[in-house]
Amino acid sequence: MKIFSRGGKGFWETVHNIGWTSVSRVIRMGGSLVVGTLVVRYLGPDRYGSFSYALAVYGLFNVVSNLGLDYLVVSDIALSKDTESEEHVLGTSLVLKVAASVVTTLAAIIYAWVTHPDQMTVLYIIAMLSVASIFQGFDVVDYFFQAKTRSRMIVIPQVIIFILSNLARVVAVFAKCSVLMFGVIYSLEIFFTEISYAFVYWLHQRNLFRWKFHWQKAVSLLRASWPLLIASLLVIVYMRTDQVILGQLSTNRVVGEYSAASKLSEIWYTIPSLICSSVMPRLLRHKTSTPEVYYSRLQRLYGIMATFSIVIAVAMTFLGRYTILLLFGSAYIPSVNILSVLVWTGPFVFVGVASGMQLIHEDLTKLSLQRSIAGAICNVVLNYLLVPRFGGVGSATATLITQILASYVMDAVNKETRHIFRMKTKALTGLWLLDERRKTLSAGAA
Repeated sequence: MKIFSRGGKGFWETVHNIGWTSVSRVIRMGGSLVVGTLVVRYLGPDRYGSFSYALAVYGLFNVVSNLGLDYLVVSDIALSKDTESEEHVLGTSLVLKVAASVVTTLAAIIYAWVTHPDQMTVLYIIAMLSVASIFQGFDVVDYFFQAKTRSRMIVIPQVIIFILSNLARVVAVFAKCSVLMFGVIYSLEIFFTEISYAFVYWLHQRNLFRWKFHWQKAVSLLRASWPLLIASLLVIVYMRTDQVILGQLSTNRVVGEYSAASKLSEIWYTIPSLICSSVMPRLLRHKTSTPEVYYSRLQRLYGIMATFSIVIAVAMTFLGRYTILLLFGSAYIPSVNILSVLVWTGPFVFVGVASGMQLIHEDLTKLSLQRSIAGAICNVVLNYLLVPRFGGVGSATATLITQILASYVMDAVNKETRHIFRMKTKALTGLWLLDERRKTLSAGAA
């Protein structure tokens, strides 16, 4: 199914961009599945649960350092008319992200120290990851190449560093290293990936030292991004608070079982961001000039995402038990029931990623904040109600209900997003295919 008119320069640039980013994502998905499985098996539910808990806490704080700037920076650069304005956006967003990362690093370390003073391994892992995240300011280079639909520039270093990191993990498994060593590897992977971004930008005959910080631009970005920042934080709350609450109300073993199921269900979540990051910058250019084309192709995008995710959910529902036994072993059998619930969050995550970008393009970011608030409250409340009685399955159920509410139902509440609700409904029910059929028949008759 085409989203852009076939044969045009924009179409082929988008196809090439998706192709290159697909290479990275496929390798990362494959590596995560193969090497991740080896690590999960080696650590076992208890130690893997401890490591997953540290990652969840780190993620809660790390999302703040992004400041909700990613889509805004991509959009600003895509619409920039000269190199100087691009450099102003890059320099300003870099400073903002680094400053935020320093603050969140201190906050994460303090939180870990106060809440888990007796688990020094968890504390060390959170500290290492948080310090490495300071260098994630160079993510702005990634945004730059996304906006230019030239993601191939960063795919190569990403893949090289990912492969080396996974080789290090394999060595750590066979050397029977501690959990802490896996935290070290993860931290170094973050650090070297970010440094490679800066290097690639320089190779692209661009000068980082020409980037400039502008207070006016900073104020403009922060004014536009604060709803996205809070929304992103709340999304992480309702995507990751399940593991944090499980760690508080249950055992490391249950966290490990839940994390194994989550690993299989979330491995597909890179797909919607992959497609949208390549498609949306081009699609945005039709928004004002030819809105009918914009909405038609956006509906097609929703439909493709929903259909693909439902196929995955059905397959994983029937094959989940065999997959877990094959990959993780009998120690993780309790993960089967958890997985059968979690996989159905996929369709709502897929359409939610697309609608998140649509809200930005249609200046509806404050409404994104509203649904994120509802989702965070819903997930926290449901986890505290369901986890004590149902354990990991209860937490998975809370996550599924939360995704349905935040990524779908909330769009029907506000009249400004009801058109998005209708688009999602068509996508999730398959009605979009009838529209496509009618368009094809009309084109044939003409």
